[in-house]
Amino acid sequence: MYEAFYQFKAKPFALLPDSSFLYPGSEHQAAYSLLEYGILSQAPFMVLTGDPGMGKTSLLQKLIAEHGSKHKIGLVTNARYDIEQLLPWILLSLGLSTKRLDPIEAYHIFSEFLSQESKRLRRVILIVDEAQSLGAELLEELRLLSNMNDGKTLKLQIVLSGQPDLHTLLQRIDMTQFAQRIVVDYHLKPLSESDTANCIRHRIRIAGGQPSLFTNKACALVHRLSRGNPRLINQVSDIALTYGYAEQARVITSKLVAQAALDRSKGGILPLASKEELVGLAAAQEDSAELDDPIPSPTLTTLSEESAHAYSVSAPDEDYARAMVLKEEGRLREAVERFHSAARDKSMWFKVYSQVGLCYVKMKEHHAAIQAFRTALEDPTVLQQDTLDVLYVLGRSLESVGRAGQALEVYQHINHVTPTFRDVANRLLELQRAPKQSSHKGESATEQHSWFSSVVGNVQRFLIGSRK
Repeated sequence: MYEAFYQFKAKPFALLPDSSFLYPGSEHQAAYSLLEYGILSQAPFMVLTGDPGMGKTSLLQKLIAEHGSKHKIGLVTNARYDIEQLLPWILLSLGLSTKRLDPIEAYHIFSEFLSQESKRLRRVILIVDEAQSLGAELLEELRLLSNMNDGKTLKLQIVLSGQPDLHTLLQRIDMTQFAQRIVVDYHLKPLSESDTANCIRHRIRIAGGQPSLFTNKACALVHRLSRGNPRLINQVSDIALTYGYAEQARVITSKLVAQAALDRSKGGILPLASKEELVGLAAAQEDSAELDDPIPSPTLTTLSEESAHAYSVSAPDEDYARAMVLKEEGRLREAVERFHSAARDKSMWFKVYSQVGLCYVKMKEHHAAIQAFRTALEDPTVLQQDTLDVLYVLGRSLESVGRAGQALEVYQHINHVTPTFRDVANRLLELQRAPKQSSHKGESATEQHSWFSSVVGNVQRFLIGSRK
């Protein structure tokens, strides 16, 4: 209705999830970077939670769009706790069957499909949206399906997305086995006032309009009404544009937003905040000074504001620099989020994930540190000499979680390259004297050797290629 008047190519605030309109703010960028990290580091389970309307589905669509060509992705959106089995819905999401199958036959079809995709060097990624509706029994079925990963090659990865109830469910004592397999989890928080304004202008720009269409005060009021919830931001902004069109207003002011929101809230269903100020704002005279208030350019916030209200328009090297400052200040979790944002530049992966691993070491989260160091070392462009420090800390992390065999292999490689490196010679003596330990649970000796050999092979292939 208002598209032609405001010269839009599409509706900027449509409620249907559309990843092309997704505002890449600090929250959503951090969440997406973690999900992408989980896929690339072969995490068996990943969890994304957030209140309704926070943009989880749009993030999942972006993940499917960007990784669907490399992996087979199935999206389950309508499964509930009261169905008998989840597997038929999984087969339907992957296009394998639309029939009611015997459980044994369904399991066989799924198992064969995983094997075929693995032979093609493709993983199967299963995304379950609104996963809080599954309940404990169907989540346990998912956990058992993940056992189809045979210890040599990860065939199946599972992403669970849902409301905060999912997080609560996974914290139950009877879900401990499931929770232990979750490598990546992120809870989306509401947008800040500055991010709300940036989100409004981002969506208008994508739709082909002028980012200055909403005044600063209008954006601030939208934030107060929506509490930073993206879906409510869209609702309020959309109805404001409708009122703007009705009045032939070339600029959307806070008075227009107040009038639109006041009328929309009379039904009592839309959960808007700050309703008490709407009557006064809607009846007040238009403030001419509001129209003269310049629209700020989306520049970076200062470092002191960084952790709460960071803009996502920063370059990866700026994200990296800010993450390093946060790390030095001891704000490790904030630093990890900012490092993940810097990781959108693949050329920075080695130094980014090396720093992520060091943050996790300081937090004594050694399993997460190992995953980060592995991701860093799988970069085929890094020089062998540059990997030694990371390999050493990886070895110490492996020792911390009882993976002595893997640590020994890491130290042997370091010793082969630089025999005098740190205390590697002493580490080797201690581990060789210690009684031999069995492979870490869930990870065979073949898999351990395969992973480290591939890392060494990547480095060697790069060195050979660079000499030609």
